[in-house]
This record gives sequence, structure tokens and C-alpha cells, in this order.
Amino acid sequence: MQVKTIWEQDETVEESIIEQLALEMKRSKTFIRLCMNRGLHTTEEINQFIKPSVEQFQDPFSLFEMEKVVERIQEAVEKQQHITIYGDYDADGVTSTVIMYEAIEAIGGSVDYYVPNRFVDGYGPNSDAFEAIISNGTELIITVDNGVAGHDAISHAKSLGVDVIVTDHHECPDILPEAYAIIHPRHPSGKYTFPDLSGAGVALKVATALLGDMPEELVELAAIGTIADVVSLTGENRAIAYYGLKLMKQTQRLGLIALLSASSLTADSIDEEVIGFKLAPPINAVGRLGDAGLVVDLLMTFDDSEAKELSRVVLSKNEERKSLVKEITDEAFKKIEEQKSQAILVLYDPSWHEGVLGIVASKVVEKTHKPTIILTANGKQDSIKGSGRSIEGFNLYECVSEVKDHLVHFGGHDMACGLSMKKDALEDFTEALNKVASESLEAVSLSKRVMIDTRVDWEEVTTDLIDELSLLKPFGQHNAKPLFKIESVYPENVKKIGADQTHLKSTLTKDNKQLNMIAFQSAHWEQVMSSSPKIDIIGYLSINEWNGNRKVQMMAVDYKAKEPLLFDYRNKTVDKAVFDMPDTHFVFFQKDNVSKWAEGIHPTSSYQLIEPDQHIDSIGEENSVVIVDIPDRLDVFEKTYEVYRDRSIYLYSFAPHEYYFKGMPKREQFGQLYKYINQKGSVHLSKDAQELKRLLKADNETVKFMIMVFLENEFVTIESGELSIVSNPDKKPLEDTVTYKKRLEQIRVEETLVYSSFVELLDYLKTI
Repeated sequence: MQVKTIWEQDETVEESIIEQLALEMKRSKTFIRLCMNRGLHTTEEINQFIKPSVEQFQDPFSLFEMEKVVERIQEAVEKQQHITIYGDYDADGVTSTVIMYEAIEAIGGSVDYYVPNRFVDGYGPNSDAFEAIISNGTELIITVDNGVAGHDAISHAKSLGVDVIVTDHHECPDILPEAYAIIHPRHPSGKYTFPDLSGAGVALKVATALLGDMPEELVELAAIGTIADVVSLTGENRAIAYYGLKLMKQTQRLGLIALLSASSLTADSIDEEVIGFKLAPPINAVGRLGDAGLVVDLLMTFDDSEAKELSRVVLSKNEERKSLVKEITDEAFKKIEEQKSQAILVLYDPSWHEGVLGIVASKVVEKTHKPTIILTANGKQDSIKGSGRSIEGFNLYECVSEVKDHLVHFGGHDMACGLSMKKDALEDFTEALNKVASESLEAVSLSKRVMIDTRVDWEEVTTDLIDELSLLKPFGQHNAKPLFKIESVYPENVKKIGADQTHLKSTLTKDNKQLNMIAFQSAHWEQVMSSSPKIDIIGYLSINEWNGNRKVQMMAVDYKAKEPLLFDYRNKTVDKAVFDMPDTHFVFFQKDNVSKWAEGIHPTSSYQLIEPDQHIDSIGEENSVVIVDIPDRLDVFEKTYEVYRDRSIYLYSFAPHEYYFKGMPKREQFGQLYKYINQKGSVHLSKDAQELKRLLKADNETVKFMIMVFLENEFVTIESGELSIVSNPDKKPLEDTVTYKKRLEQIRVEETLVYSSFVELLDYLKTI
């Protein structure tokens, strides 16, 4: 399936308003345009956004039932009732656990924690786990980052005489569980004005209410949970992330310091990208593969040696996770071949590790642009479970809901889902799901949309602009890192990089100015960019510092050519697959190749054999051109290129004879041939062919060429396959023969069109 990337850009804001605000604030128009794209339309709104105030931390008691929760926890502390924090196994869950634990410990509470195991307890409250906790003496359970859908376990705890306080931020069900109290920013009976808190954010609100003031040492943990959980980085969440990142730069938390050090990071380097791409993945990896409780221990330890050891374990788990993801992803792509025609990919293998299925699904979606469900065995022989990920514009949850009769369990939202089923239901589920999806998905899956923040003028791309953009940090959900469009630049110095050569590096040039560019997982761009076409490119701008030098660089996301492209496939194999390209015009210069390949040309494509002084066919406006082989004369190629130069051209330039490498026979070889014929009196071509090749150290074709030169110069005659010397021939230079001149031109054609470097070829084409 050919996926088209559509670039979208909101250009509804009037330029005059941008200019006025830029003048008022002494900021660049690009910066103001980015602010307005974020809904910031006044100086006051912009200033409040770039410098979040502590006033943005709302009163925790404005959350529904907060007073009731504080009173119950204080009662438990006064009565010395044991409290258990029931957490979750991702980064938001473990930071929530630490925040709640340390807040209760700070007011003198008897407290411990329980982080459920993904594979044993599943997500959220578990009746067996609750019963075990209660049997160990717990008299109050507080859930963090989960619980709002834990009806059965919470009712069970209540039946055992234990109160459960729920603190959560996930979607509220229509009927809430019978908890003692529920702290939730979207509580249906509440009026909290910022509904998008993370689990750690909710825990921080409870901690603030308990302690009577905002605990700075816990804000940094809330920032990790908030950024890692990809909640909206606006409003109160922006304040949490903004101040948390500042506090982290002076962190005294031994576990965090050790984890940074083990990751070759420093506290000074911490920003939202470090958390999102360097800290959160290892933290999440522990819960994906086993017991996330060790991350809680890491974040709470006061022992430097323990912190270093636990950090080592956390990072080793992440390496294990990455290895599993790569292994399973590779296996998943092999299975895709069997499902090319399916609208939704449903891939199953009983050996796949369930802890990484969601990551694998995301990677498959990224490469195929198809919604994907990855499944594995569910511990029992007859049960399977897995995770699904979708593409923008397609509601996976609604689609799977249509066929949920095939499932045992199912939940999720428009972009992701989790499910389980009986193994024997897999085939029927896959068929039914694709039947539902095929009609609604086709239009969506054929296009991938990318939202561009703004176009930036080439002269504006400076370190000053990037410094200005940093005022909008931290970037995240609903405050995405700006995606810029730069127009009409030329890529140069293009090369593949990385251990596996999967990334691309280049220098973008325009008006004698250069910008370094890197494109991850985009080595396939090399084929186009090597021709240095004029392109528009989109990507993220940042500053690369090295040895005190600060330079702007672009992390490219996509590009569009502004002129016809030249693809260098010279020295690639020409086989029947080449001719299966639709809407393509194939150019041949050699008759033998037409008879060899013409029958395999795609029905919607065309071809022409071009010979000297022949009219060249016109072709459809959308057709690309494939130059299959090479002519005997450069002027024939030049005339052809002039006609098709405004099309995308694929150059195979097949040259079977290799005249360039063989070169011209030396004068001594011609002398040896003449002497041999003269001494024998006559030479029979079929009988003496092997002897001639041995004598001249040449192949059949070269020997034939030398004989043709002698025949043209009338040095020899041929009759019935026998060569004889002409007595007293006229002395004529070999170089003057048509045959000799033709071979020289054939060598020049191969040197220019086949064996030149791509840069040399481009320089030649510019002269045409």
C-alpha cells in the first residue's frame, strides 16, 4: 500500500496581528506565530505561559472529597493503623507510589507499598492482592494511578472491613466503585478546573493537602510521572513539569542521581526529552518484565550503594526490554508478508513476551501505517491476549467493539486497546475485524497527516531563534515541539550513518549558508538526496554544542522534492521485477534488451527503442522514466535526456559489454594479429578462434572487433569464414576506421553514463 504523507498547516492568523505582538514583546514573528498556534493571543497569556507561576498550582481541597481523604489518613496516623499504598507498574504509577508513601511517612504514618505485578495481578485493584495485603495487617488501602474501575476488589476490601481511598486520573466509569473516597480531577460530582492531571499529579495534590504546603522534593517526582504519562502539558501540568524540571537540576534524591549517572547523564542536562526518552523507558521496562517495586525502592533509598546497584538493575532490564522488542518486531515483520491484504494486521505468536506487545504494535504501525494488534499466549494453552495500536483518524476501540463477541476481555480508547480471547476464536476474530475495518479504513490508511507549526525563513534559522524557542519548553502533549518547514534547500554531503547504517546525515545549503541535518531511520532517502534536488523539508530545530561551538541542526521528519528526481540504480541488477512498475516509460537503446524484457512490462506502462535520428515518444504527465541501458553514442542519450528531463528518471544504464574496462586493444596486439594471419596464410575463424584468444589475451568480442578494423581498412579479406592477408594494402591509420571510432565512443559512453561517480554524472547532465 502506497502511503501519501500530507503536510498540513494552520495559516488562519493574520500577519498584521503577529507583527504587532512581535513589536510589543520584542520577539521574532516566528516565536509569536508559534504562541498563537498554542492559543496564546495576548502579551499576558504569552508571558504566563513562558513563565508559569506558582499560582497555577490549584488548591488541593478544590478536588472533590479531599477533606474527607485528609481526615481519614490523619485518623489512621493517630490510631496507628497500617496504611498500604497500592501503586502501578509504569513511570506514573511508581512516582505516584513514592509521592504518597513519603507524604504519609512525613506525618508519622505507618505505611508500606504494594506494586502489582503485570503478569500475576494485572492492572488495577486485584481481589487476591487486596486480601493478602489486609491479612498482613493493613487497615487502610490507598490506590495511586489506578482504582477508579476496581469495583470487585474494592467491594471485597470493604466486606473485610477495610477502607479503600482511590486516587486516579483514568477515565471514570458510569458507575464508580464503593470506595471510602475517590480523588479524581474528573470526578462527576466535582468541579476541579484542570481535568488532565497525571496519577502523580493527583498524588501530589493529596500530599500537598496532607502536608499543608507544596512539598518541593515531591514535585520533581510528579514531573517525571506527568511527562512520562504523556498527559496534556498545559495549565497545572505545565507548572508541575516546569518547576519539577528546575528542582531536578538540584536534586538530592540518591536514586535519581544514581540513575542519571548510570545513564551517562547529569542533573544539568535534564529536560522533558531526557525524561521521556532516557529515564521513563528504563523505569517502564522494569514493570514490563517483572517487579516494578524495585524502582520505588530506588527512588526512596538513602543508601548510595543500594542506589547504584538498583540503577544497574533498572538499566539492565531496559537493555533486556530493547532486545526483546527488536527480536519480536523482526519476527512480526516476517509474519506481515502473510497479511499484506488485511486492513488491520493481527499477528500472533505464543512465544512473544506480553510485556512489550504494545511497543511492538507501535513499531509495526509506524512502518506499515496500518492498525496493528500483537498477540501472545496468556499463560493457558487455550487463551491469548495482546495490545493494539491505531493510526490517526481511525478509531480502533470502536472497530474492535463491533466484534467483541469474539473476545473474553476488551478495553481501550480510539488509538489503543488491550484484549484477550480463546485461541480458537483468533481466525474468526481476524476475519470479522477486517470485514468491519476495510470500508472505513481505506481512505484513512492511504494518507498520513503531519501538522506543521510554521514555515521559517532560511535567514531566520539561527541559534538566537532556538534560544527563543526554549521559552516554550517543556514540550509535550498539547504543546508539541515545533515542527518547522524550510523551503527550497539543497541537500549535500549525503551519507548513511549509525552502526547499522539506518540513519541519514546531510548538509542543507542555500544562498551560501549551511545547516546540518540528520534523519533517523531514513537511510532510504539517500537515493533521492544524493542527486541534490531542490526540496522543502520539515523537522525539529535544535542547537548542537561541540567544543564550545553552537550550531543549529535539524532533525528531519519528511521532505518533498520541488523538481524532478534522478534515481541512481546503476550497477543494480536489471531483472523482470524492474519492469513491473506501473505508469512508467521504459527507454531502451539496444535491440537485444527489448526482445529480452519488453514482454514483462506492466500493462499500464510503455516502452520505446531509441535509435539515432529517431523521433522520441511523448508520454503521460505523471509517468516516470526508466533508462534501461545505454546507447552507442552520447548524443543519442543527450537528445533523450532533453525530452524527459522534467520527469523523475530511474537510471539503470545496463552495459553488458564493459568496453570501458576492456579498453582499446594495443597497437602490439593488432601487430600480433596481422603477423599471425600472414604467417598462416589463412585463418579459419571457427577453428582458430581459441588460438587467437590465447595469442592476443582477449575475449571473443575484442578479437572480432580487431578483425572488423582490418576488414574495414582492407588489410584482410574474408571468404567462407577464412581470413586472408591482402597483398600490398594501402597504409591507413587504424584510428580512422568507423569501427575504431565507434568503439572509442562506446568507451566514452560507458565512462560517462555508467562508471562515473554520481556527482560527476550530475555535473555532466547539467551541461545538456
